[in-house]
Amino acid sequence: MNNLKSGTYKGRATGYHDYITVDVEVDGEKIVKINYSENETPNKGGVAVAKMVEEIIKQQSVEIDTVSGATYASEGTLRAVDYALGVARGERAPIDGEFNEKSGTIEHHFTSGTYSGNGDGYKGEINLNVTVSENKIEKIEYQGKETADIGGKAIEDIIATILRSQSTQVDSISGATFSSRGTQEALDYALGIARGEIDPEAAPKLEDLEPRIQFRGGSLTIEQIEAILNTLPVEITFVGPDLRFQYFNEDHHEFHRSKASLGSHFIDCHPPHLREFVGKLAGELAAGTRKSETHWFTRKDDGRKIFITYLPVTNRKGETIGFMEYVQNGTPFMNTIDEPNLRGQLSDPTEPNPFAREKWN
Repeated sequence: MNNLKSGTYKGRATGYHDYITVDVEVDGEKIVKINYSENETPNKGGVAVAKMVEEIIKQQSVEIDTVSGATYASEGTLRAVDYALGVARGERAPIDGEFNEKSGTIEHHFTSGTYSGNGDGYKGEINLNVTVSENKIEKIEYQGKETADIGGKAIEDIIATILRSQSTQVDSISGATFSSRGTQEALDYALGIARGEIDPEAAPKLEDLEPRIQFRGGSLTIEQIEAILNTLPVEITFVGPDLRFQYFNEDHHEFHRSKASLGSHFIDCHPPHLREFVGKLAGELAAGTRKSETHWFTRKDDGRKIFITYLPVTNRKGETIGFMEYVQNGTPFMNTIDEPNLRGQLSDPTEPNPFAREKWN
């Protein structure tokens, strides 16, 4: 680590569930301590953050491997620490400003003006117009569709706290996690412009010229979403809340689907002797009394074992909005029973991969 000024510096970045905030203590160009706060899954993301912090201090670097199964939490920790180290080098402005001992207040380094930022809330986009002077956050105006008595009230409380404390650290409010996180995203963007770290007029990247769908784990274009769904080596069918076929991905090998089946009733698309069974299954999935169901059978023509799984699909509120069926050929997986490990060795690229449903002539 070079050019680090001794002191304690704050960094913040998104993890999987929420923001990860770190306070990195530097002494003599060496990282001596990292305190952190997070709201990740205790037995996965939370463990990953602790491991990453331990390894960063040990290696004195943010160029380390992420924890398997907890990529978002791991990468969020690395980005947060990297930001703090950027402040220690004088390359970035402190995200929470600097404490002025004479005035007893936090002072920022902004270009005066009003700046806009957007974030993803519970009901949609959260828009903030943030007015700043050279050293202070003066005013924050909110526009959005958050629930008035929960998300909307939470944002009002967050704004009041920011203006009072001049701290840009948004603490997640119980029962309004998405609103809290969206407010932090919008605030960070607006203040990033005010600090001169973000250029809102910069030419967008080519992939940003297309409309993108925002997800918790990033964003994708419509073309990318369709391509991913069609690349998955499973046959996916989605049935809407009215029990009618609404979507299927392409290249079905086991059960042929055609556009003519779209809009058809899920029960009617099965043989008469199975209709009572699938009707009961659909009802239990919709009611939430059944979390999933998996069946399998062996093809008489070639002995392939086919697995069919049904899962309810829920929205962020936990409401069932339909269910999905996915079908896969389990034979390649079953054939690995006598080979417990196969890693670090590339297969023959001229041979079809049965796990990816490759069928070459």
